[in-house]
Amino acid sequence: MQNINLFLVLIVTTMAMQVIGVMKDELKVAKEQANETMDHIKSIYHIMETTSHNEALNLGQVISDYTVKLTKQSRAFFWLDSQEEDAPESSQTGWTVEEEEQLFEELGNYREEFREEREPFFRHLPEWGDFLMITVPMTTRFVATIGLKLGPDQSLTGRRWLVQQLIFLAELSAVFLERYELERIENQLIVTNEQNRIANEMHDNVSQSLFGIVYATHSLRQTWCHQPKEQVEEQIDLIQQSANQAVRELKGAIHSLSSKKSGGSTWLGTVKSHLHTLSKLNHVQIDFDIHGDHYSLPYLYQKALFRIISEAAGNAIRHGLAKRIDVKLKLTPQVIRLSIHDDGVGFETARMVAGGEAVSAGGGLGMMNMEYLAQSMGGEFDISSRIGEGTQIRLSIPVNAYE
Repeated sequence: MQNINLFLVLIVTTMAMQVIGVMKDELKVAKEQANETMDHIKSIYHIMETTSHNEALNLGQVISDYTVKLTKQSRAFFWLDSQEEDAPESSQTGWTVEEEEQLFEELGNYREEFREEREPFFRHLPEWGDFLMITVPMTTRFVATIGLKLGPDQSLTGRRWLVQQLIFLAELSAVFLERYELERIENQLIVTNEQNRIANEMHDNVSQSLFGIVYATHSLRQTWCHQPKEQVEEQIDLIQQSANQAVRELKGAIHSLSSKKSGGSTWLGTVKSHLHTLSKLNHVQIDFDIHGDHYSLPYLYQKALFRIISEAAGNAIRHGLAKRIDVKLKLTPQVIRLSIHDDGVGFETARMVAGGEAVSAGGGLGMMNMEYLAQSMGGEFDISSRIGEGTQIRLSIPVNAYE
């Protein structure tokens, strides 16, 4: 009884220390979770910012992959209610190709209900299980839905956190889909204006010269036998001069359209500009060495190489903390060889788990995306790295394989 107050103080102190310990552990987990989320946000934003208009058709796969990555669940989907050819494709992560077709067919039965939803909602799909879904809020012609397969032991607190992640992904998806639509409209306007300009230029210059040549040739054919030889030769000289003038005008039009001849923006200039911007913004030395004719490089290869180079450089800066990056590109008519080496912190490639998913320090899904791009073009992708010795990426792509 004399020491009861001391015992009470001891008990309260012990309980307080336990509560503080639990709170500290929760704060540590929350901090790690927040840092990991920020890394994923940076990665997905970087991917979208460096994605060209045509590559945006794969936006669904990127969103579904990052939904799994952010929420740490095993299955997710990005479903777009559109049959148009220029619309991004619906995609999923965690199901087989056969299951994907059945899943999207099942989702099509609820399209009218999904259009009415404005907040995250739960939906039970027969034979598929419980899903947390959200409709992407946007003003475009598309209606997209992001869905996440829920586990049977999902707690209420865990579900609230999943809702927050889906809201963020939906808002980010809306931004990129609306940007995709604006770029599509802008590209259509650019093409239309350029077609009109070329048509007017051809009509005002080349077509007039050709019409004069045809008319003069027809006239000479009718009268040459009744004219002196000198006059016939003079008319032939005039026709030849008009033909040469038409050729010059046609060459001028081609010259104005060709970036190779006119000195306009080229793929190489775009790559150099992007790397220069990364170098200045992050105080990193980036050396870009290229050999071969980049003008003859097909457009599909240009897109893939730009994506891989920008992704690798971004990973070296963000994850590898590199201070120097060397990019070497060799182009031949038969094969493309790319090597990217950095002096960053590196990582153990043995920690790359089965299926291609890399540890966070190695770039996560960014590395998977690079490997997928190389393999989709019929190429080979290789990466080597060690702690403290930087990372080197090498790939070779046969030029004719994709075609």
